[in-house]
Amino acid sequence: MKVIYLTGVEIYLIALLLIIVFSIIFSVIFFKYRNRKIRDLLEEVGKSNSFFLQDTDNKIYDFELENSDYKLLIKLVYVPANSSVTINSRNTWCLRYGGSPTRGYTNMKYLKRLIPFLEYKVLEKKTRKILLIFPQTNKVQRYLNESEIAILTPGEPVYDYRVISYLEFAARFQDLL
Repeated sequence: MKVIYLTGVEIYLIALLLIIVFSIIFSVIFFKYRNRKIRDLLEEVGKSNSFFLQDTDNKIYDFELENSDYKLLIKLVYVPANSSVTINSRNTWCLRYGGSPTRGYTNMKYLKRLIPFLEYKVLEKKTRKILLIFPQTNKVQRYLNESEIAILTPGEPVYDYRVISYLEFAARFQDLL
């Protein structure tokens, strides 16, 4: 019987490899759970309001809810729960996160991946663009001009789209129409 001895570097490499594998497995399970949760909500709200949910091959938005009167194009926006979203202009969104609402947020980034959806031109009259924030944010605010900021209410029109959080979607669905 031969005994194999591992050096310290080999042990660290094996441990690092195991951590990476478990992280990937956890991420896949978490993302599938999150996406299933969102899809279930959209299906439930759609059925109760006579809308049909369908996935889309369009890379600009994620889902469509449609009935005979309206078509809702839904783009998912994933944010940390302890965050704030600021709409600086029609196609510039700023996410601030970390810290707290009272002392300020420590991190900031621009949500550039939303630009194609925000600039997407809707040609049909009864089509609405919806940004669904998951899970929720402390506040969504927008600049009215260079010095004034307003807090948005769920479903309030901003430019040619509406913004609502996942937790408010079912209760405020009619505000989106």
